[in-house]
Amino acid sequence: MLSSSLDLPTTMEHVAQLTVPRLADLCVIDTLDESGLIRGVACAAEDEDVARAVRRMRARHPLDQAGTHPVARVIASGEPLLLAEMTSPMLRTFAQCDEHAQLMIDHAYRSAVVAPLLARERTLGAISVLRLGGGMPYGKEDLDLVYELARRAALAIDNARLFGDLERVERRLEAILATVAEAITVTDEHGRMVFANQAAANLFGARTPTELLRDAAWEIRERFVFLDEQGHELDIARATESQLFAGEQPPPLLVRGLDRASGEERWLAVRCSPITEPLGGHAQYAVNVFEDITEIKRTQIAESFMGEASGVLASSMDYRASLRRIAELATPQVADGFVAYLADDRGAVEVVVAHRAQTDTRALTQQLSLCPPQVGEPNGVLEVIATGKPHVCTELAPAADDRDEHLRALRAIGTRSVVTVPMAGATGAIGAITLLYCDSPRRPSSADVSFAGRLGRRAGTAVENARLYTERMRIANTLQEALLPESLPQLPDAEVHARYSAAGALNEVGGDFYDVIEYSEGSWMLVIGDVCGKGPRAAGVTALARHTLRAAAMSDQTPRQMLNTLHQALRRQPSGADLCTVCLVSLALTGGQARLTVTLAGHPRPLLVSADGKAEAIGRPGTLLGIITPIVVEECEHELLAGQTLLLYTDGVTDAGQSQAKLGERGLRQLASLAPRLTLEGLLRHIEQSVLAHAGGSTRDDIALLALRLRKR
Repeated sequence: MLSSSLDLPTTMEHVAQLTVPRLADLCVIDTLDESGLIRGVACAAEDEDVARAVRRMRARHPLDQAGTHPVARVIASGEPLLLAEMTSPMLRTFAQCDEHAQLMIDHAYRSAVVAPLLARERTLGAISVLRLGGGMPYGKEDLDLVYELARRAALAIDNARLFGDLERVERRLEAILATVAEAITVTDEHGRMVFANQAAANLFGARTPTELLRDAAWEIRERFVFLDEQGHELDIARATESQLFAGEQPPPLLVRGLDRASGEERWLAVRCSPITEPLGGHAQYAVNVFEDITEIKRTQIAESFMGEASGVLASSMDYRASLRRIAELATPQVADGFVAYLADDRGAVEVVVAHRAQTDTRALTQQLSLCPPQVGEPNGVLEVIATGKPHVCTELAPAADDRDEHLRALRAIGTRSVVTVPMAGATGAIGAITLLYCDSPRRPSSADVSFAGRLGRRAGTAVENARLYTERMRIANTLQEALLPESLPQLPDAEVHARYSAAGALNEVGGDFYDVIEYSEGSWMLVIGDVCGKGPRAAGVTALARHTLRAAAMSDQTPRQMLNTLHQALRRQPSGADLCTVCLVSLALTGGQARLTVTLAGHPRPLLVSADGKAEAIGRPGTLLGIITPIVVEECEHELLAGQTLLLYTDGVTDAGQSQAKLGERGLRQLASLAPRLTLEGLLRHIEQSVLAHAGGSTRDDIALLALRLRKR
């Protein structure tokens, strides 16, 4: 009977009923509750009225655990107690109150045995058996029998308590697990799922945990595809539980799950922990926790990709190359394929393609280039460009007729879904980006559309900036060319060459200029100058300077008069006009040699390089033009012989390099010393390349070089 139930109240009643009527007229079982108080929990009597009276008394007047009642004494000592003969005075000594004493006297309590309920070295309470009226008093044999009964009953009571505790713990655990956000499953070493919470049922597409437990392994395997971070198919059980039951602790696993039916994508962080045997430590069950980190992972991938894409777009002004690089980054990280459509002013559409399969990339590029998108196609490219609104097609249907070659090209590589978003610049959509989802079960989500929209805006801005940069550079180069002579005149008995290199990343119009002017019969004027600043203002001053000097030369002014004319023209400009330096060298050729007149206005002195490579600066410094009136300039005469080289330059040459390591005039002289061994054009090219190399590839100021050499007869 003691082993027939694990329900605590039922077990208590069974124990009490065992003794009545064969061993006792009345049996009472008292236990200690969690706070240590004595509580009467079971009572059986041959006369049910007696049992009811005792239950009411225990409820109204619980026993004092520190009192003299036999039950309290036995619980305190852990030893059984035999009360062979109980008299009325004795009953009053351990009664809780007068009412209690009167109950015992009225029902003729005569003899009793009280034994402790001992189990696993703990006292759970006490069992009391009593004989009422004129029954036979208890003896030593009865004491031993009740003591043994109490020992066995205590084990049954303790087991029932433990079972009740376990049930309560399990109910609490199930209640907790049912409310946690993480999906939790428990599997045994044979791979059978024995527990799942509601979150697990939701994750794996079941309505209830019970439904998930039914054929769970087959259901999950058929419905989902699991991939690792590299995109390789993955068996989660083999990657986690197999290691666990083999005695290893598998590391946390990051898994990408795809629902075959809906194409929904989920990222899961999977952790696996063992439930081990109490003694041997062998893993009996595997507890799997699936944390849905889809939003976190999507955000991480999107931000990482956008960071890389931004770096690519910012690193080059070749937007076609940048888009190709972004297309390669996007596949297969965010989609199976990527197509960028760029519309020009004439409505023509250029495509940039990438696909996870290189053969598909080449084929699709060729096909899409031959058959651009048409109005009304399911991929909606032209509609997206026209309206600036995204277009999503989750199931790319077959073309309505065979003439839709653009659609057929997409479907030929297995495209099932597309997301097309505008590539938007400041002035509106300048193209579109299409993400392709091909043979994999993945389908585009709202998060994919949002991400594609961000990418389209970022790419559109970059493409528009690159186009503006290209147009600005073209305009700047065109204007710069207009400020310089288209070609230099052919001088009798002399050759002349020039080199020009604009500074700055945007190749803004610079302020350096040069010219060769026919000064008079048999005489020529070499001009080189530098206007402070860059951009449109500098271009205006440059044009003013060059054409003023040319007009002054044509009106037979001396070099000093020419510079003064330019100075007066600059002074008449609006306030804040740029300043100007000029070097004029007039050249009179007379049979194998030349007479030079050098006039400087704030400009570096030209170099005269002898036939043996020695470079000498000639001319005297003069006043910068556009500031102080009157200007002070001097005309200095020099002779140029055959084999010698005259080199005019701007300060962008000598100022090239870092502030502590500029090329300087000394460095230029070393470069010019190679003049006897190089052609005149080769000399200027060598100087230009050396200056750029010294400056690390780009200079802060423009470089202008103008050189003259007499031909040998």
